[in-house]
Amino acid sequence: MSMAFQLEETANPRFRVNEIFPATECFGHPRMIELVEKYRLESVVAGVQGEWDRIRALRHWIFSRIEVENDHPTPCREDALAILDSASRGGRFHCAHFSLVLHAVLNSFGYIARRLQCGPGQPGDDGNHGVNEVWVNEFCKWVLVDAKYDLHFEKGEVPLSALEIRDEVLSDGGKAVALKRGPHGQVRAGEIPKEKLGGRAATYRWCAWETNTNHFTAAPSAFSSALVVYADPYFSANTWFRDGRPHWAYGTPYFLPIARRDFIEWTPNVVDARTDIEGETASIALRSCTPNFKTYQQQVDGGKWADCADVVSAKLHRGNNEFAFRSVSLFGVGGPVHRVRITG
Repeated sequence: MSMAFQLEETANPRFRVNEIFPATECFGHPRMIELVEKYRLESVVAGVQGEWDRIRALRHWIFSRIEVENDHPTPCREDALAILDSASRGGRFHCAHFSLVLHAVLNSFGYIARRLQCGPGQPGDDGNHGVNEVWVNEFCKWVLVDAKYDLHFEKGEVPLSALEIRDEVLSDGGKAVALKRGPHGQVRAGEIPKEKLGGRAATYRWCAWETNTNHFTAAPSAFSSALVVYADPYFSANTWFRDGRPHWAYGTPYFLPIARRDFIEWTPNVVDARTDIEGETASIALRSCTPNFKTYQQQVDGGKWADCADVVSAKLHRGNNEFAFRSVSLFGVGGPVHRVRITG
């Protein structure tokens, strides 16, 4: 007798297509290899197991290696290798340089990172700060990371993205947002950055994402000055001030207002699955937006992970049929797990 099988509802990470940031850094590029080998970056994360711990270790390495100079940085190409070389000879730099280096370092390990320009944007409180966001697979979310100050922000012990910090600032001034500094996420007395932009959630009232997300491996090609901004009601009703005047991108083609928040918060490495059941066979079709994609992997009924195609055909058995899927990049970085449960 043929058994009737049913696809059960499971809680899975939300899948969002990459619509506006198509460029990514390239696995195996000579500049990536040079960066990792020249600065022995593998030793920085040696023995560090968790992805988020490795990201913070790399961020801390940059913070420890480059000295700050906000007003008169050392003349240097806007390039991670050039900045690190200059820093090793006493060069000093500001936030934009730190974000260039962190972008290159994180992407060289397969952690998808991008650069932002942010600021409180108020008359009399209008500085600009360059930082990064990185996609953290274990949290299945974007997280803001600041190499200049070696920090990030959390709410309820959950690391926050730039837009999540902004949400809190616009809600109540960011009262529930906690600053976390250093590789272990602790802040001791006297360690909060003294500069007004460094340790404040209010710095993220205004955010703009750079579109040149392959800046490191595309060098020395010229890169775009276009900035993606979230065109929500606050953006429409207010003016972003920078350096005593409205932001330079107003009235130019360089502001790219995006009303779709999910376009900004696309989900690298997340798997989406479509399951069809016919008789005692399930056909599971997979898709993802995985930069430097290598393979999909599956786990059946709690077994070992094994490579699989983007369409999986599975013979079903009585009881629970448990499938888990993930994408794996050429860097060996595995994405969040997507689960499929079929009962019969």
